[in-house]
Amino acid sequence: MDSDIMGVPAVEEASMVVTIRDVAAAAGVSPTTVSHVLSNQGRIGEDTRRRVLDIAAELGYRANVHAQQLKTNRSRTFAIQVAPFDTESKSSMLIPNSEYFLEVLNGASDEAERNGYALVLAPPGVGPRAISAFAVDGAIIVDPHGDEGLLDPEWTATHPVVTAGRTAGRQAGSHVVDNDHRAAASGVFEHFWDQGYRRPAAVITDLARSYTRDVIDGYRDWAARRGIEPVWLETGSHRSAKAALRELLDSPTPPDAIYCGSDDIALDILHEAARLNIMVPNDLGVCSCVDSSTFNLTTPELSGVFCNPRTIGAQSVSLLIALLEGDDSSDQTIIVPTELRVRRSTLRPLQS
Repeated sequence: MDSDIMGVPAVEEASMVVTIRDVAAAAGVSPTTVSHVLSNQGRIGEDTRRRVLDIAAELGYRANVHAQQLKTNRSRTFAIQVAPFDTESKSSMLIPNSEYFLEVLNGASDEAERNGYALVLAPPGVGPRAISAFAVDGAIIVDPHGDEGLLDPEWTATHPVVTAGRTAGRQAGSHVVDNDHRAAASGVFEHFWDQGYRRPAAVITDLARSYTRDVIDGYRDWAARRGIEPVWLETGSHRSAKAALRELLDSPTPPDAIYCGSDDIALDILHEAARLNIMVPNDLGVCSCVDSSTFNLTTPELSGVFCNPRTIGAQSVSLLIALLEGDDSSDQTIIVPTELRVRRSTLRPLQS
């Protein structure tokens, strides 16, 4: 009889070339420790777990996932869902057109693969009834609003859920991986000030997203310290980023710098400024709260806040695995650091 069905090893030796014993010898641990790491059982130190996973990947070891499923009665599959941006539309993109979300998914996929899990990309709006067909063990929701079906209390009572970003209202027992966008925004506005900009404004996405609210809160805090009035406009189906810029420029006190709530907004603002013969950065500073590799290709190059999206995806998966394994000590909130990447769009020439 197959020893896996009897539950003798938690993880089967997946290759005639590389075995659990090979990994154990190379890592300097016991085969049992390797088995526990690869099947996410027991309490293994993070350094040991990482060393075992790295060596297993280096040696080309592949676990028998089917054996793990039989042993644990789990699918070893997670759902991951990106909340829609256009909540008023009946149809929504599976993944928003943004490098940030692609990198979150790449980080999550890489960490899941390292731990012997698979990801199912769930479309916006899918709920427990539809996702149950895939028998997923848990879910990750990226930039949630808080009303997603996978946050239904009946489903979360039996399935752990991690959100990349907070929901509109803090839910009991929620587990979050996020950036400190409030502090990041304050840092960007201070950078504007250091460059001689005195009337910075913000053009943001909808306030249903926690990171947008954090940006505005950080902006308000900074403006209060500097003794100026914060000014911002929200974009969406009712107002494009280009229209928002024109509206701001037509005001009695037009801004001399814009903090943009997404990479798309930053690109639209830059293009509209060029069409209006507004010089960036001389007349208008432009910075995005989400960085993108495309910003190195614009004229001028755009400044942006790098949010470490791959780390967000990876940490979300790691936290979800810990919750699935019953780790009550798991952090409820993990903050991933950000970095302001200054480029020419906010490097204003020194004023005489």
